[in-house]
Amino acid sequence: MEIKNISGILNVYSKAKASSGKAVTAPTEKKTDKIEFDFARSVNAAKADLSASINESADAKQIDRLRRAVEDGSYYVSADDVAQAILTF
Repeated sequence: MEIKNISGILNVYSKAKASSGKAVTAPTEKKTDKIEFDFARSVNAAKADLSASINESADAKQIDRLRRAVEDGSYYVSADDVAQAILTF
């Protein structure tokens, strides 16, 4: 963040210059704030949160039933169901 033209600070420099007889210059180094985001860590945290919420509401019997249906090939999802899930997301 850069802050420009603050009259109070500029006045302090002017007064210091006048009273000391020496030239006082404002710092020329540009100071900035820096924020770094670790995308991979954010994704992993989101996955962990999602996994925890799924595990809380999961029914072990239903999960086993679905797992068996997928394994034996009898699990079927219609295209309409997939489209509806996408539209309501």
